[in-house]
Amino acid sequence: MLPTETSHGDETTVRLSFPPEAQLLGTVRLVVGMVARKAGVDEEGIEDLKVAVSETCAVAVTDLAWAGLDAPIELDVIIEPDRFGIEVRDRAPSTQDPPRRTTEENGDLDDRQFGLALVGALVDDLASEPLEDGHGHRTRFWLHRRAGDELPPLT
Repeated sequence: MLPTETSHGDETTVRLSFPPEAQLLGTVRLVVGMVARKAGVDEEGIEDLKVAVSETCAVAVTDLAWAGLDAPIELDVIIEPDRFGIEVRDRAPSTQDPPRRTTEENGDLDDRQFGLALVGALVDDLASEPLEDGHGHRTRFWLHRRAGDELPPLT
């Protein structure tokens, strides 16, 4: 799991790809925290991002394990002048319901829905959808810069 960095105009993206192993989530949190700190995100925002990333990636790890897949999870950290974003992509089937999920009859949320509800409470914008080819999920969330936040150079 080595991060790569690309820049396009005012946007910088740091990309991670890692196997779906729960023990790697701490490392993912650290990388996101370091990049967010370097990008000028405040400490409260960094902690919210780390929890949101952990929850999103943990659901992907669980879904991939349940499906018996070892396809890597891809994570992009996106730095723009007015916002800081995360995109998580996984190849877990979206049409299968693992036995750990609750039924709609009792009104409970499944793990992915619960995770998205938690993430939504921590970030400014949240979107989750199937991948274009229908094989997996994309979850993207953003924190917007507050008035007065400085954007330090990423060097």
